[in-house]
Amino acid sequence: MVRRRRPADLPGCVAALAEVHRLDGYPSRWPADAAGWLSPAGLLAAWLAVDAGTVLGHVALHAGIEDTEPVSVSRLFVRPARRGRRLGEALLSTATDHAASRGLELTLEVVDEQRSAAISLYERLGWRYAGRRPADWHTPAGIRPQLRRYVLPVR
Repeated sequence: MVRRRRPADLPGCVAALAEVHRLDGYPSRWPADAAGWLSPAGLLAAWLAVDAGTVLGHVALHAGIEDTEPVSVSRLFVRPARRGRRLGEALLSTATDHAASRGLELTLEVVDEQRSAAISLYERLGWRYAGRRPADWHTPAGIRPQLRRYVLPVR
C-alpha cells in the first residue's frame, strides 16, 4: 500500500534508509539528521510503501529554490529485501500523478555510477534524459560524482 507520509512515520523511514545505505551506499554520506534529510527544504509531499506498519519504501517531492525551477523527485528508495515487487514504480507513479494533477513539470537526478536499476526504471516510465552535471557534494572518498538529470514533462 502506498500512502502519504505522516510525522510519526519518520523513525520507520530512517530504519529503511539505514538498510539501503548499508547495502547501496545511498545516500553517499549518512546524514547527521536522517529524519531531517528525508524532509528537504521545500518539501511538498512524501509517500511511503508500507506493509503491516513497516516502511518498505519512500519518495518525496520538493520545490526548487527558484520559482522557475521544476519540482524535484527525491529520497526515492526501497528496502533491499522488498525489491523486485514494483514498489519503486508504485512510489514514483504516486508522486508523478500528484504532480500531473497540479500541472507540475518534474525533474530528478541520479548518481551515474552503479544506479543502473534506477536509471532503467526512470527510462522505462518515460523520463527523458536531460544531461549530466557534477554533484555539488563529495562522497566519503572525496569524489565528486556525475549526476544524470531526467525530466518528466507535464502530462
